[in-house]
Order: sequence, then structure tokens, then C-alpha cells
Amino acid sequence: MTVATALHEEGRRASARLPHEWAVQGNSLPTARYADRGFAQLEAELFWPRVWQMACRLDQIRNSGDYTVYEILNHSVVVVRVDEVTVRAFHNVCPHRATQLAMGSGRFQLESIVCPFHGWKWNLTGQNTFVASEEEFKTTCASRGDVDLKAVHTRVWAGFFYINLAENPPSFDDLVAPIAALVDGVKLGEMRFHYHYQARVNANWKVAQEAFMEAYHVPQTHPQLVPGGGAAFTALYSYEAMPKGHGLFHSGGANAVGRLSAEALREMSHEQQSEALLRGLITLQTGQDAQIHLEELEIARSMRHRPIPEGMTVGQYFQIVLREYYAHQGRAVGEAADMAKVGDMHIFPHVTFLPTYGNAVMYRSRPTPDNDPDWCIFDMYAIRSYPEGVTPPKWETTLAEGALDNAKSWFLIPSQDFSSIVRQQRGMHSTVLDRVILADRQESLILNMHHELDSYLRG
Repeated sequence: MTVATALHEEGRRASARLPHEWAVQGNSLPTARYADRGFAQLEAELFWPRVWQMACRLDQIRNSGDYTVYEILNHSVVVVRVDEVTVRAFHNVCPHRATQLAMGSGRFQLESIVCPFHGWKWNLTGQNTFVASEEEFKTTCASRGDVDLKAVHTRVWAGFFYINLAENPPSFDDLVAPIAALVDGVKLGEMRFHYHYQARVNANWKVAQEAFMEAYHVPQTHPQLVPGGGAAFTALYSYEAMPKGHGLFHSGGANAVGRLSAEALREMSHEQQSEALLRGLITLQTGQDAQIHLEELEIARSMRHRPIPEGMTVGQYFQIVLREYYAHQGRAVGEAADMAKVGDMHIFPHVTFLPTYGNAVMYRSRPTPDNDPDWCIFDMYAIRSYPEGVTPPKWETTLAEGALDNAKSWFLIPSQDFSSIVRQQRGMHSTVLDRVILADRQESLILNMHHELDSYLRG
């Protein structure tokens, strides 16, 4: 072993240890976890190559030959639809001269993956089918099998397509076991594309993700969503830190009753409840066009004129009417009991979804290819169920351009969030602050996520 090799190996072993000053400490997190390049490098070496991560939704690649490229740090993976039931993923690199085989999303024509540089070809299962001037490679390739594409480990679940870059990855079933029944219960796998925004954000991937893991910020950041006052609103939410870094938080159906407590509703007339319900749903529909759509608003408007069964609030009966309407359309919708359990959920490591009946908004964040801790790639998805016989729109990704705190870049609600997210990242570099503190209850899911992250960083 040369001196240079020995020094490299010593450096690698050193980086494979999580320094005490970077670890979770009580209810506080060192700011270095968000701003230090060394910590970002530790994640790049020990976390992202080993953790299961959501590469795409299945309906991004609906037909045979459709593909999409998922990038994480310096890894590029091409996900391709082989047939109706089979999806594969490969390292997005030609084994000849390292050319990337695909960019963005599209379709491999004639069900053949072709290198754009020298024309080598593979079928959709990654087997090499053509080498230009093949006779010139006999000394380096005994057979075409030597230049098959390198596959990565994959799993399909709940409409997600997951990949893992490790040679021997941890069990995917173990990862999702704590949440599988809950996610399946809200029919997330049966929802399809409504919109997809992607942005390059001036914030660490964890800062961006954590903004959607608690409701503590809502009264200040989204005042239009909280007509009843901040303390009353945040008291509605319960939080459950779950094994494997997952987390659950929900308001017990507050979205469907105008985000008001049961006590407040008892003091309101039928008409007042109807107005509160409609007002709350309108702010969600106009502010994000994801969890609530125009057809749900029309049903909410009709609640003014419907007799409400004894003992029910307008919001509770609205949910029943909505479910009956969906059933008539043949739309998939989760059971009421399952919806009440789930609310909003963080799926470790980098997906958070907020469902309502038949609809959901989802967020995903990840580091940029250059692993700059001050930047991340952020995706915002809206998915929904569709009536039987209705074909969802073709998947399109919209790049959010301009200032992300401007509602014209996407919608009002995310623009409000990103105003704080970018400011928060700047604050992580303050010389008078070396750690951030978390609320015991309302920010418990963030702490839980970091504990699971540290289990990877400790090797």
C-alpha cells in the first residue's frame, strides 16, 4: 500500500465516524448538520448510498419504454418502464466511455436504450444488444454480458418507485413496516398525477423537508389558514414519532371542519359551520390546488342547504357526502377510519405527504449533485384519484422559476413556506448560534428523523 493510498484510507475511516459535536444532543441539533460541508460529505458517504429513497412515482413512466432520470449527489439513475408490471433502474452511464444514456424524462424509441455518443444499444432490461465495431473490443469484453447496464436495487410500493444504491441494502420491508398499513389505507398507490413542480432551493435538504413536518409554523407563516387563532389551532394537532425515522401528525379532521376545535364548533350554527368549512377549503384550493379541488368546493357549498343528521357537525357530514360522491364516480378513496389515523405523514428519509379524501400533496427534498449544503432539489407533487374511465393528464414537470417566495412561481402556500426556509438556511451560518432547539411535542418528528439519520452515519 502506497503512502497516498494509506492516507486516503485513513481519511475514509475517519469520515466514517460521526463526531460527537455533530450528533443529536438532547432536543437540540448542531447547525453544522445543515451548513457544514464536512457533515454533507458524511451524508454522501454513509447515508445516501445506503438508504432507500423515492426515485419517482410510477405514473411518471406509464408506457413501455418511458423513462425518468433520478439524480442524487453524483449518482445518476435511469428508471425505465419495461412492460405493464415491470420497472427497472440502472446506473445512467455507458460502460464504454461513461456517457450518460438519458437526461430528464422521455421515451426510449423502439424499446431500445441507445448511447448518444457511439450508438451502443441495450434492451429495456439492461442487456447489451449492439456494440459498434464489436470486433475491436474482443480483448476487453469476452461477451456482451460484460457491458450490460449496471442495475440498482428497486422496490415498488404505494405508487412509489424506490431505489437503493448499496450492494447489499437493508431490508425495504423493515423500513416501511411501521407505516405500510397506514399508507395503504389512504389509497396513496391509486392516486395519479395532478401536477409536479421542481425547484433548486437555497437551503439544505433537511431544512426544506422539516418545514413540512410540523404545524407549529402555520399560524405565523400561513395566517389565512388559521382563523381561530394560533394556540387553538396548534392544540388540534397530535404527533407520533414512529420507528425507522417515520412520523405522523394530524388534526383529527380539522381540515374538514374549518380548522376549528370541537368546542368552537358547538357554539356555531349550521350556517356558521358551513361558512367556516367553505372558507377553510377555499384557502387550501386557491393556496395550493392540491388537497382540495373545485369539485369538492361545490359539494361544500351545497352543505348550506343540506339537513345535518343529529349529533353531527357540518364538517363530519361533508366527509360522508364527499365519500358517497366519490363512490358514485368509481374513485378510490381511503376508509374514514384510516384517514383519521394518518393525517399528514413523513416517510423517512425525504418524503412528506398531506392527504385528504382522494387527494394529496407530497414533498421530496435531496442534495444537489455538487453536494453544496446550502442548496437542495425540491419536488412538490399533487396527486389525486380520478373517476372511473377518466385518463389522468400526461405527467409534466414544471420548473419553478423566479423567487420562490413569490406566489407566481407556484402557489401562495409554498411561497410562504419558502420565504422562511431560505431565511432559516442563512441563519444556520450565524456565528452566534451553534445549535437549534426543538419543541418537545410539535417538533418531535424532526428530532426522530435526525436520530435515524445518525444511525446510518455511525455505520
